[in-house]
Amino acid sequence: MTNNNKQVTARHWPRIVRQVCAAIALSLAGVVTGSSAYANDFEALPALTVAEAGKRVLLDITRAGGRLVAVGERGVVLYSDTGGDTWQQAVVPHSNTLTSVTFIDAQNGWAAGHGGIILHSGDGGQTWHKQFDGNQANRQWLNFIQQRRDSLAETIEELDDSQQAERDDLEYRLDDAEYALEDAALALQTGPVDPFLDIWFGDAKNGVAVGAYGMIYRTEDGGENWVIAAAGIENPDRYHYYDVDADRSGRLYLSGEAGLMYRSLDGGRQWQRLGPFYDGSLFGVVTRGEEVMAYGLRGHIFKSVDGGTRWQSLPAAPFSLYGGTRLADGTVILVGAGGGYLLGPEGAPFTSKLHPSRSSFSSVSGDGSGRVVAVGMNGAAALPQGEASE
Repeated sequence: MTNNNKQVTARHWPRIVRQVCAAIALSLAGVVTGSSAYANDFEALPALTVAEAGKRVLLDITRAGGRLVAVGERGVVLYSDTGGDTWQQAVVPHSNTLTSVTFIDAQNGWAAGHGGIILHSGDGGQTWHKQFDGNQANRQWLNFIQQRRDSLAETIEELDDSQQAERDDLEYRLDDAEYALEDAALALQTGPVDPFLDIWFGDAKNGVAVGAYGMIYRTEDGGENWVIAAAGIENPDRYHYYDVDADRSGRLYLSGEAGLMYRSLDGGRQWQRLGPFYDGSLFGVVTRGEEVMAYGLRGHIFKSVDGGTRWQSLPAAPFSLYGGTRLADGTVILVGAGGGYLLGPEGAPFTSKLHPSRSSFSSVSGDGSGRVVAVGMNGAAALPQGEASE
């Protein structure tokens, strides 16, 4: 498979070692069934009620007031008012695997995942409804590529003979746009397959959703309308975007594949590339005051204290890092492969811990009362008490 003129290889997926999610995605997309129509029909069905839902593959967890909300495979959404001791399954209208969830308060939250789906809940995660899906994303992408191709062709027509070097460059880019347009048209026929990998909201109105192959969409009305935002960011190779977070000053940071790190000063309309300071995948980004940390493959961690201009490498963890959070007391927790996790109290270095389950974790959250729960390959698990407090 190729993307423009670049070989597309198997990529490192964040949050719970994305091989599991990729296998699910391929299965639902029809590789196993042999029919993308079957996959689309299946995903259109409500999520099934499952036994021992707290032990299913869960990909993300967040706090909604004093409640924990977790999402995972086949549209499973769980919520707990007991710090993760017991879980209840939410009513979800679709069976797409969900990779990310966020809440701005105790009631209003959004989840996103495979098939380009975005869901909203207004009751603390108990019920959900669809706001956006990959069919809409595919149509917007097709229109975006069409406009880009037409603009390039028009610019080439306006060049004179003295601008041959510029013409050659633009004609090369036009060829890429033609191939991308063919791919976009085909995607409309085959149906959505690319997943969102993270969703972020700064308030009840303004949000950003990012994902595989350069997917990036914005909303300014609480998700009633999602609009493609690819014009505001440079990513010609369509590398994956993994995670979004904001610092205390409102600067947004976006991490991604192949060492991608961006900063936005206007809520995600325009993005500036930072670095590069690493060439491996940065699966996540977490902020603490004016401090921002990016982490990912092979346990690498980088920190900036000047808004992302300069980055320093911190001692690496002995395991890849897939998810992280900041607790109310300033402690940063990073979780990853094989049950490994790092604790970083404010003003102190990280210390490495190992959960007894040895299960890979993809995300972690505090519940507001001192309990910390991680989710991953084997569902939800409380991190040992006394290790961190919120």
